[in-house]
Amino acid sequence: MKRLFRIFPVAVLAVLMTTSCEKESSTSSNPGSMDFTYETIDNTSWQGSYNTYITSPHGTSYPMVMEWTVDFNGDSRGLVYLHIESPAISPIDEEMAMTTYVYDGNNGGTFDYNTYHMTFTIDGLNRTMEVDSLRLGLELDDTGNKTYFGGRTKLVQTR
Repeated sequence: MKRLFRIFPVAVLAVLMTTSCEKESSTSSNPGSMDFTYETIDNTSWQGSYNTYITSPHGTSYPMVMEWTVDFNGDSRGLVYLHIESPAISPIDEEMAMTTYVYDGNNGGTFDYNTYHMTFTIDGLNRTMEVDSLRLGLELDDTGNKTYFGGRTKLVQTR
């Protein structure tokens, strides 16, 4: 009987500890989910590339890489830089003024460069931006007609 009285307080103590641990975890404050929404995109820079093909007048296709940099400088202004590499053409470097950008405060927005209107969404957790269609028109022959290259592009924040 003495032995039973020694085990009983230990068992009661174990039950109380388990109950208090359960209570503690259920009543502790939930830190909630982290918010990865950008307050602003002013003074940020984003880089990424778009891979495509360019076809020569003779019908041969060559790979082409479009390397984009998008800078949001503040005052709704910025710059869009483009570097193009392909065996079919000489390297191209373009710097185009961003005439305006609007950030919606909820990881989305728009910007304009040349005559293009772009829509973007930001993945704050991964610090990436997806732009609906970064593109540029190139005159590939003497007709004056432009061929447009580019498309949906993922950019990574660099600044």
